[in-house]
Amino acid sequence: SVNMEYKMKIANVLYVKVGVVTSTKLENNKRTELISGIKKYPVSKAYLTKTGFKEDFQADLLHHGGINKALFLFSALTYKKINSFFNDSFEMTDMAYFGENLILSNICEEDICIGDILKIGQTKVQITQPRQPCWKLSANTNEQDMTKIIFDNGLTGWYAKVLEEGFICQNDEVILEKRINPTLNINILNQLIINPMLDEALTFEALKCEELGKAFFESLSKRYKLKEKDDQFSYYHT
Repeated sequence: SVNMEYKMKIANVLYVKVGVVTSTKLENNKRTELISGIKKYPVSKAYLTKTGFKEDFQADLLHHGGINKALFLFSALTYKKINSFFNDSFEMTDMAYFGENLILSNICEEDICIGDILKIGQTKVQITQPRQPCWKLSANTNEQDMTKIIFDNGLTGWYAKVLEEGFICQNDEVILEKRINPTLNINILNQLIINPMLDEALTFEALKCEELGKAFFESLSKRYKLKEKDDQFSYYHT
């Protein structure tokens, strides 16, 4: 891995969103309710700690939150791409349809790599992995195909861990300070999790990458070992 030092502005924070855990009754779903912190709302600023925004909560602590998934970042461009499948029905200006904490301008999954260190407002964060889409995305948006569309097209957003705590405000600059794994961008990892044999050398590089989040590492190594016999996503996606 290389170590490229930058001090380059790559985006602005368009929205900061936090939320409490809510319960929503579900119709026509194999699960009867959605208990989740996915419904987050915009605030002008929030304080980021090692485990996430102080004002923010998760219901499923096994799969969400924690040190490696303290911050969930999303892109305005990704919102737009998702919207192209759904007649532009999802506004990014209000409730977080995808559970996002931050929506950034200008950059998307191709522009962010595992291990990137970003300075955002007072904070410093390090990118750990793509979000792995689950059934809650379909439930929260009332679109049965949502999870599948996000997964198949790699429109996932990405997680970060927190190196330095502090406030993040709406409109703060996002500065890329360091890039360690230039070949492992979020978009490529989203393709490899579908088919690790797309580029076996790159899959191998990802599995050796110390900065890759544990949850994604486990999914990818299972996928790589079992190939098409792997059914790990059939449960999470529906």
